[in-house]
Amino acid sequence: MLDNQTLALLSGKFIIGILIFVRIAGIIGSSPFFKYDGIPMQVKIMLSVILAISVTSTFWKEQPTIDFHLWNMVFLIMKELLMGLIIGFSANTVFFAANFAGGLVDNEMGFQTGALFNPENTNPTILGEFKEIIVIIVFLLINGHHYIIEAIYLSVRAVPVTTFAISETTIHYLVVMATSILMIGIKLSSPMLLAMFVTNLSLALLSRVAPQTNIFALSFQFKIAVGLIVLFISIPLFVMVAKFSLSSVQTEMLNVIMSLNPKRV
Repeated sequence: MLDNQTLALLSGKFIIGILIFVRIAGIIGSSPFFKYDGIPMQVKIMLSVILAISVTSTFWKEQPTIDFHLWNMVFLIMKELLMGLIIGFSANTVFFAANFAGGLVDNEMGFQTGALFNPENTNPTILGEFKEIIVIIVFLLINGHHYIIEAIYLSVRAVPVTTFAISETTIHYLVVMATSILMIGIKLSSPMLLAMFVTNLSLALLSRVAPQTNIFALSFQFKIAVGLIVLFISIPLFVMVAKFSLSSVQTEMLNVIMSLNPKRV
């Protein structure tokens, strides 16, 4: 039969494991590749459990002692979930930018015309989904999913389960990442936006040269044809820019993790 000291040790280890599992679940649920619906929920939970057991067995001695109190546990669980979501968000910059870039081009090509008649339309953008899939492939090719797992281990070691503070440095990094979504999105969509601008200019000149031509009806087919041609021609450039942008994901996650513990900043 287990003595009181052993029971206290096991219960403390179990509490730490639960908190680490919540943090890992937040990271897995919001990080690139792992968050998508193509991965079954059972697989995500099982992966979170396996990582939580591994991390807890490695770092539980470095974690502070936690007494089991209901409101204390509720606060710590909410804190760990929020921290996991922040770390996961820091890895999504390029993915949000790719979706944003596709939305810009969709509006120019006319794929989002239905939103003019139904502003509450929540259907995803066609090119946005296509470009995001390409970014996912590039992310896996550069072993970005390994960065996520490394970030989990680093976060537990750098920020103990009882330590958490959103400092000015954290807000600065989050604002910079939100700003970079716009910048990267414009870079990723620039070839097609330029092609759409030239196409609109050509159609405007054609309407002046041949007023009898139905430019409105012609523009739909013409812009879609030009857009698709430029899309497939510019895919190598898109991959190069996406790879260059993804190369900083590991650094961004590291900066955010370290900023969540002001004692280490």
